[in-house]
Amino acid sequence: MRSVSHERREKETTRLIEDFLAKLAHALSKQDKNEFSIEEVEDRMKGIVSIFSALSQRWSLGIIYLLYMRTLKFNELRELLPGISSRTLTDKLRMLERSGILTRSVLTSAPVRVSYSLSTRGREIALASLPLVYQLQKQ
Repeated sequence: MRSVSHERREKETTRLIEDFLAKLAHALSKQDKNEFSIEEVEDRMKGIVSIFSALSQRWSLGIIYLLYMRTLKFNELRELLPGISSRTLTDKLRMLERSGILTRSVLTSAPVRVSYSLSTRGREIALASLPLVYQLQKQ
């Protein structure tokens, strides 16, 4: 028997995928057919290589997917990613922040707490990766 939490995650995943597909269809319907110069292609590739480097590391997509659903504190992320060490999580969060994928907010409370959320760039990456996540869940 499936737990309520599992069913809720499945419904949320389905909703996110449907939202993504609707946005993708809208974007494709408005897409311009551009031709780019070599310099423009090189400039675009620098950004792409940076993003691929960040995304290809273990835990990156898991962190992005969790932050797509909501802003999370460090300990919440660690609990939702079984098997990740605090040090590894810290390193991944710093790398994703440097890449402009997420933002870090220090909450002025006692004790000081840090929360993480996706930047606009991070939300776009999360939306683009949803079909991949969907395919992986089907297997």
